[in-house]
Order: sequence, then C-alpha cells, then structure tokens
Amino acid sequence: MNIDDQQSTIAQITNDLQPLDPTLIIDTVTMADLPVAQTTATSDSSSLMTLEITTDTLMTEINTTQTSGEITEILETQETQETQEYTGYSVFEHDPSVPCTLLSSTFDRYNTSVKQTLEAESYLVQQDIEKQNMPGVNNFFRNAKWSPDGTCLLSNSEDDIIRLFNLPQNVYEETESPIDLEPVLGVREGETIYDFAWFPTMSSQDPATFCFLTSVRDHPVRLWDVTTKTVRASYCVIDHRERFIGPNVVRFNLEGSKIYCGYENMIEVFDVQRPGQESQKIPTTPKRRSKKGQKGAVYDVPDYAGLYAAGSYSKTVGIYDETNNEMCLKLSGIEGGVTQVKFSPNGNVLFTASRQADSIMCWDIRNTTNVLYELNRPGKTNQRISFDINSTGKVLITGDKNGNALFYDCLTGEERDEDSKQRLQRSMHAHDDITTSASFNPVYPVIATTSGQRKFTVGSDEDQDLTIDNSIKIWKTHGQYEWHPTV
Repeated sequence: MNIDDQQSTIAQITNDLQPLDPTLIIDTVTMADLPVAQTTATSDSSSLMTLEITTDTLMTEINTTQTSGEITEILETQETQETQEYTGYSVFEHDPSVPCTLLSSTFDRYNTSVKQTLEAESYLVQQDIEKQNMPGVNNFFRNAKWSPDGTCLLSNSEDDIIRLFNLPQNVYEETESPIDLEPVLGVREGETIYDFAWFPTMSSQDPATFCFLTSVRDHPVRLWDVTTKTVRASYCVIDHRERFIGPNVVRFNLEGSKIYCGYENMIEVFDVQRPGQESQKIPTTPKRRSKKGQKGAVYDVPDYAGLYAAGSYSKTVGIYDETNNEMCLKLSGIEGGVTQVKFSPNGNVLFTASRQADSIMCWDIRNTTNVLYELNRPGKTNQRISFDINSTGKVLITGDKNGNALFYDCLTGEERDEDSKQRLQRSMHAHDDITTSASFNPVYPVIATTSGQRKFTVGSDEDQDLTIDNSIKIWKTHGQYEWHPTV
C-alpha cells in the first residue's frame, strides 16, 4: 500500500468516530491536551498501518482536564489551611495549681538605708550622687516591669534609681537553689520617680527601640536610651505657673507614636517624634479648681487601638475615644482614689485598684457599667500594690500587704456576687514584707515580685523589732505553651 492509500484509510477511520460535543472542550481542552494518536505496526504481508484511537480515551482525557481546575482549587484550599495552622503565635498558659520555683533573688542586698545603697552601688550609676539627708530610710522597691520582649526587668525603688536586671539564665534549667540577681544598669533621677514605661515594640536586639520613659517630680518626661545610657529626648509638661510637672503616670500608645501623660486635672498627649513643649492638652475637669471631673489620672491602653482608660483620685474611671479624646463612658462607685487601671487582653473588661482598698474590681465596659466581680486583696496600707494579667487574660496576679502573691482566675463566670475565694487559684508567700508588685513575663514562664515599704530606724536602737525585706524575686511558673493560629 502506497502513502496515498494509507492517508485515505486513516481519514476513513477518523470519520467513523462519533463527533464530540464541543461544549465539553470549550475553554478546557486545547490541542496540546488531546491524546497522541497511538499507532501499531503489523508485520503482515500488506504492511498495513492501523491507527487505534478510542473514544473512551479521548473522553477520559477531556473529563480529567475538565475537573483539573476544581482539583487545583481544592489543593490550594488545603494548602492555605495548612499554612494557617503554622501561622500564629505561641503563648505560655500558666497553671497556678502547681507551686512556683524561686529562680533568682536580690536577697538582702537592699535591706539597708538609701544612703548605704547609693554608696555600695556608686559604680553602677556612674553619676555624681548627692547623699540623702534621710540616712534612716530603708531602700524598698516600689514596683518592677518586664520588657515587651521578656529579656529584662526595670525596677523603681526609694533611692530614685531605675535598675535594669537581665532575665536569669536558669529559666529552663532544674535549679537546686536560687541564683543572685544583680543589676546591669542604673539610672538615677534627681527626684522621686512617679512612673516609668517601656517602649511598646522594644527589643534588646534593636538599639532603636531599646528605650523607656520616666516621669519624675518637677522634671520633664525623659526618654532614656538603654544602649548609650543617655537621655534621647525630653517632653515638657508645664503647668499654669510655668513650672515643670511630673505626671502621675506615663504611657505609650500601642504603636509607640504617642505619649500619654496624666496629672492633676489634665491629660497631655505628645508626639514621640516632637520632643519639647508641643502637645495636645485634654482637660478632665470643667475648670482648674473644679471639684467635678477627674483629678490625678492614671492610665492604661488596651491591646487594640481606639480606647484608653483614665482613673483618677476622685474615685472615678473614664473611658476615652482615642480619635477625638472625648469621654465615652464613666465608671463610678469606687471605694478610694484609683491607683491602677488595666484592660483585659481582649479589651472587654477593665480591672481597677484603689487606695486603701481590700479588693480589685472587674468592670464590664461592653454592657453599661456593671461590676462583674471583685477579687479580695488585703490592701489596707499606704504602700501602693500593683497587679498584672497574663497574656491570655485568664490569670490575674497581685501582691498583698501580708507578703503574698495571689493568683486569681479572671476568665470564667460573670456574676458580681460570686465568691472571690472560688476564683483564688493559689496564694504563695513570696516575701517577709508587703509584696508591692507582681507581674507576668510576656514571653517566658516566669513572674517577678517586689517587696518593701518605708520604715524608719531611730539612731542605733537595736531593740527595734523591724522586719525588713526589700527584694526582687524571679519565680518560675508551670504550665504549657499553647498555639494560637492566626485567623
């Protein structure tokens, strides 16, 4: 058979096949997708080339190609779900039912007078220090705050020195006895330190963010550079008499672009990039001498932008809108002047502590101004006691006047009359004096507690029965890390 006869035979076989429905292959099958014609050579005498093309083979390829888009979509969906499972963050969930382990302590290093401490740590501060006129005042710790990256701790004490302590190296080690906790940096202000605050995105690996604010009596607010141990910027809060005012509290907003300062009858907001006197002033009372409104504010900013809370010594708390700085909610009925306010991580509830009060109040700011419950905390003392909430919002920790650290369940239940003893998960004796503060490390499974109060010794009277415990302790907590995928 010649070539012309072979081509004629192939054409005849092709015409005998059933025509395909064109709607099956529009925008789905291309010429490259069609199966290659299978040819089989026979060794008979005529050497006939028979072309074997089956309709089933063609239809199988077309159907496969037709559904390939759906298969691709399913695979992409599965891949996205798998990616989401690995995209998120890990949070340590504390288990207060297990006793804490003491990792590190300053021991009795600061169980001395202010003057003795300044002399012993003159190498640390590296500043000209004027000796105090009150040699009999002991050097107690007011509070301490963990850095946002969890690597170090700042403390405030009676000698007006901000000390920096590094996270102990034995966090994940089994230790038989606590190690000595020594400061690695000291910054001394000229007067009483009212408050201090870490830069919110601080990282010890990034010198640009390794900084903190201080508020000092009769001085400008200062932004300290930890790396260089120098003042990076100053923000001047000036009253109507042209005097410097040390705010009762200083806070950054979440982005670190604004500084909130609260004092007497005013909220003052500074742009971090504009040091000096330029600011926005927000009065919290109708007039300077008015008895109405909020006086002496203390603040907190929740973990999302839009709101901030301002407590005051006039026994009220105001919730403000950050966009226009107007009060949108007012909480009243607090026992004493507000000393601390703190949002839960989700921003739905607010916790408040007040002067000379034996409880911490939890407020629902979503539904009117209801008090959800109160947490008992022995606090009838002139010394301010600070509390903290862990990053999941499930556990609140606070000190008390008896030297304890109290762990409370602050997540379950929303009844005001619920017995706070049911919420108490653990009471740990941490110090031999008032536990002035207790705080969770935001990254590592540890907490920090501080202690002490102002006491005077009269001359060298050895018969005085004074229990002095001015110390910082780092405790290892137990629990497990939980993975929270990002939605």
